[in-house]
Amino acid sequence: MNDPNSVIPESAKPAWWRGYEEWQVRRHEKFLRRYGHRFPRLRNRRSARKLVVALVISVILVIASAIVMFFTMWAAPAFIVLISFVMLPLVYVLRAVTRNVSDAPASALDEFELASRNAARSIAYTALWVSMFVPYLVLIILSGGGDNSVDGQVIYGSAVLLIVLVTGATCIPTCLIGWWLPDPDPEDFATYPQVVANENVSQSGGFEQ
Repeated sequence: MNDPNSVIPESAKPAWWRGYEEWQVRRHEKFLRRYGHRFPRLRNRRSARKLVVALVISVILVIASAIVMFFTMWAAPAFIVLISFVMLPLVYVLRAVTRNVSDAPASALDEFELASRNAARSIAYTALWVSMFVPYLVLIILSGGGDNSVDGQVIYGSAVLLIVLVTGATCIPTCLIGWWLPDPDPEDFATYPQVVANENVSQSGGFEQ
């Protein structure tokens, strides 16, 4: 029987591809078991959008530090700190808040989630291939000098910028899913009793949800 959420007919799938899809489902379920009950107060549109804004700002700062590395290696520590302690933690919190829809396999999503994921990935793909021209154009322009040579620092900076642009583009689906996140229905947390328990404790303590 064909998976209605898959564009590939079941008869055309090799065994290794079916195994890969099953691994994706297991990985997604493991992520939800680990993070699905966390950050209950952030699981609303307003909080998710704040996370998206924070993530976008962190990506811009990372890109800025990568550009500085065209001229000096002293930006490397700031680059590493921004990625390790700001950007990546924000990505994982946002993925947890959005139930990892942007990275989930098709078979684990309902029709609305699948449509949102596909739209977000399509936008991210367009942004990715457009952004790839930036470091290449930099190298082409700089290599047009009379001596036909490019400084090693510039090549290093271009490589770092290329990596950063790819990484930033992979964050776009998560950001879009977070921006589109609706305010939750209490029934959405039925799969994760700990969330409901946390909310009940907060309510009894007089905290705002």
